[in-house]
Amino acid sequence: MLYAAGRLVSLVGTGIQDVAIPLFVLDLTGSAAIMGTFLIVSMVPRLALYPLAGVVGDKLNRKQIMIWTDFGRGAVLLVLAFLASRDLVTIPVLLLAQFLVSVMNGLFGPATGAMLADLVEPEELTRANSIMGGVNSTSMIIGPALGGVIYGLFGVTGAFLANGVSFLCSGFSEIFIRYTQETGALGGFREVLGSMAEGLRFVRKSRGLMVLLVFALLVNFFMGPFFAIHLPYVMRIEIGFSAERFGLVQASFMGGLLLGNVLIASLFARSKVKNMLNRALLIESGLVFVLVAVIMPGSLEQLGYASLLTFGALVGIYLLFGLFNAFINTPIHVGIQRLAPTQYRARVLSVVEVSSQGIMPIGFGLMGIMLDLYPAYIIALGIAVVELAIVIPFVLRYSSAVAADLEAKSPEETEVEG
Repeated sequence: MLYAAGRLVSLVGTGIQDVAIPLFVLDLTGSAAIMGTFLIVSMVPRLALYPLAGVVGDKLNRKQIMIWTDFGRGAVLLVLAFLASRDLVTIPVLLLAQFLVSVMNGLFGPATGAMLADLVEPEELTRANSIMGGVNSTSMIIGPALGGVIYGLFGVTGAFLANGVSFLCSGFSEIFIRYTQETGALGGFREVLGSMAEGLRFVRKSRGLMVLLVFALLVNFFMGPFFAIHLPYVMRIEIGFSAERFGLVQASFMGGLLLGNVLIASLFARSKVKNMLNRALLIESGLVFVLVAVIMPGSLEQLGYASLLTFGALVGIYLLFGLFNAFINTPIHVGIQRLAPTQYRARVLSVVEVSSQGIMPIGFGLMGIMLDLYPAYIIALGIAVVELAIVIPFVLRYSSAVAADLEAKSPEETEVEG
């Protein structure tokens, strides 16, 4: 409960800032390329640190890592709030602060992700992941909705202040978590490299996991920038949504995610991984084409651009995206946690994260440049076609290997070669 409460509070603050920052950057510069640069700085330090962070999360106390990275991020954001209140936040200052936050994100992720499976009984892991998915979704419904309102009323200063306070509250609540972990010394450079190699060897042993990582890498390369840069640019610059409506559209995705996790926890906790993945992937691919149809110039003209009709259509589509995204992400997370014994889990999670998201910064950079050069609807149509071309072979041929590994193994059955 303390783990979930800490995540709830900090993610509400993060949701507020995730809406406010793109609006601030676009309002300040009007450039999608600069927005892409900001997202690259948000990701690259975190991903570069992940291999080391996985070793740190397995060797040192995960609870202490969680607490101090929350306090550290809170301090950075409160400094930003102070600077913003005096109109001293420029793009270089924002990039520097985001670099520091990204480093702490890199240490936080593998350690805290590895904790969850140790806090619940094995038979409750699916339900626990669904609950955490619901917590994440709830916070990201509240956060973006508040983010649009706070940015509209108080500017970026209010967003930084809310997020900074949320991290401090999260860190305080985590102090009281009861968590036992066998820890050790990191050792020298060779020992650290050897520990990283162990995590990589574990992942390479599983054909299904390797297939899943390649698939996730390809999908994230196209869809990550689409949702993080392309669609915010379209909604803010081309459609002309207010900050409040932009935040509510973003929040609707999390509403769908919450609904999906509730359905999984209550009705589909024992469903086959392969069936859940395949159906959700095919439906999401179809939804991309529906979304592209809505943002076509002719469609927007008929709908009235920033009208209530356009707003309702995008809210409905984002809601469905979130719903079916839950049926993709939750079973995958459960399977990976079951596959990895606790003494290797942070390293395995770091390999998974780097492998699936390592290419996204390149996509962010390319998306920012392309939006400054080509019409947004042309780019969206190309992404829809490519995403379908990736999903169909996975569903028809490769998903069986993934399902076999995720459903057939458990941590007790899995050994790591020395």
